[in-house]
Amino acid sequence: MEKKTHVIVASLILSILLWLSVSMNGEYTVNMKVPLRVSDLPTNVALAAPIPKSVLVRARGTGWQLASSYLSSASSINLDIPNFDKRKIVFTGTDLGYSLDLGSAAQVLGFTPDTIVVTLDKIIRKRVPIVPRVSIQPRSGFMIVGKPEITPDSVTVSGALRLLMNLDSWYTQPRHLKHVMNDIDLTLPLSDTLAEITKLNERRVRFVADVEQIAENTYKDIPIKIVNDRDSTQVLLLPPTVDVTLRGGLGIMAQLTSDSISATVDYTTLLRTASGYITPDVSIPDYLQVISIRPDSVQFVIRK
Repeated sequence: MEKKTHVIVASLILSILLWLSVSMNGEYTVNMKVPLRVSDLPTNVALAAPIPKSVLVRARGTGWQLASSYLSSASSINLDIPNFDKRKIVFTGTDLGYSLDLGSAAQVLGFTPDTIVVTLDKIIRKRVPIVPRVSIQPRSGFMIVGKPEITPDSVTVSGALRLLMNLDSWYTQPRHLKHVMNDIDLTLPLSDTLAEITKLNERRVRFVADVEQIAENTYKDIPIKIVNDRDSTQVLLLPPTVDVTLRGGLGIMAQLTSDSISATVDYTTLLRTASGYITPDVSIPDYLQVISIRPDSVQFVIRK
């Protein structure tokens, strides 16, 4: 029984090899994706626009020839640009055929696309600020305190003049954070949108943001000062103080005193106000929010 099994297996293998031999000797037409590269680019020149990463090559040949092309690591199209005589170079299908090395005797029938336009320009370097694309959604009861920081805050970009002349910033790759309740310290990769035609001296940045629990507090009897008046004693405010309720991070609110809050009214505005009531302007430290002012308007009397 075992001998019979061996005979069956051997017959099956022989049949497969025979079929493969016949099939591979047949002629076929196929489409192959071949890498496209620019070679020998002058050191003072850069691509001003992206080119396709690959070209679809329609080829005809025997199975053995086409298999050799598929398996050959040398199969590629290399566009040779030895000098910078033109800012725009057009490579036709004939040019692509000369640059193609399939590593076999397969016949090339055509290319898609059948024309490649290479746009060149003088290379420059430009330093631009980095803009983080980070969406942060704090957990309920928490908030971002202050302005997030990135290190480094700028990047040097090398590329074609016409490409970089209007470039004013460089973005990080997007990141979305939800239900955040702790300080944020991330490493963010920079966007690779123009990676094929630009070079960056940095690839990643550090992103840091402070997250604190939200706190509210009311600061009572903040005196109202009159500005732009030589003799403020001529103005009577009723009442002369206000209570200000602020919201902010717990750490900042814990250190805040009434001295950091000011309330003012402008004398020239009083002269133009016929109602006899005015809302004070309240100044507070950065990254805090005014929730309410009580009273929200005060009466004023200008003595003659």
